[in-house]
Amino acid sequence: MNEPKVLLIGASGRLGSTIAGRLAGKWNIVTVTGAGSGDRRFDIRKREDRRKIPDTDFDMVVNAAAMSSRSECSRKPREAFTVNTLWPALLAVECGKRKVPLLHFSTDLVYSGGNPPYNEGSPAVPLSFYGWTKLLADRFVTRLHPGALVVRTSVLCGEVSSPKTTFSQDILSGKVKKVWVDSWRNHTPISWLVDLLPDLLSRGITGLVTASGRYARTRAAYAEALLRVRGLSPDHLEPEYSPAGVPGMLDLICSYGADRDVV
Repeated sequence: MNEPKVLLIGASGRLGSTIAGRLAGKWNIVTVTGAGSGDRRFDIRKREDRRKIPDTDFDMVVNAAAMSSRSECSRKPREAFTVNTLWPALLAVECGKRKVPLLHFSTDLVYSGGNPPYNEGSPAVPLSFYGWTKLLADRFVTRLHPGALVVRTSVLCGEVSSPKTTFSQDILSGKVKKVWVDSWRNHTPISWLVDLLPDLLSRGITGLVTASGRYARTRAAYAEALLRVRGLSPDHLEPEYSPAGVPGMLDLICSYGADRDVV
């Protein structure tokens, strides 16, 4: 029997490139990128490219495309809404018509950080425009396509081949020097998250689930632990408080949790 054709959108990003690399032997993946290499090229910011989806052959869609920078979303709200909200909603409609699975990714930044811990049923009140675009997408996807799966996760860590590096890569490269002591997140090994996906889909899991590192740490504590595990000194790190608009206590109660976050 032929493997299902999986349309992987955002294949050049952190999550997309890891999915393409780790799951190529399990899924028949067709990579979609906005630029550069990929089996197909869609610029989902353009209406004419978004209209290509109904004419595209696939048995499942994995949407790993997102504008994930809070500052960039604030500077480019229209583009952020198109990529993070409108695009997933369009995918949900098309996948619903075909009755095929849709896997979409969400973020813990839909929460305010003021009333932890959080699970799938917790009230979500984002502090950023980025968070609002993602929360709206979650609502659209789950309502427009009851067979869709939305995976809500936290800070991605680990090695990726994408030009967009993870938090842990930035720490180890020396890019991160100032670390927040009051921002708690469930740092998530990206390889663990990707390896979890086939199991969730094979079991027919739908709706919203939380999958992340099981335990929350501050960014400062995570950075220090990572450096010490790698035999490196954390003495260059400069602790500071997070800026206004950054959620503080984003402790998650995970449906699926990685017991080890330092990778």
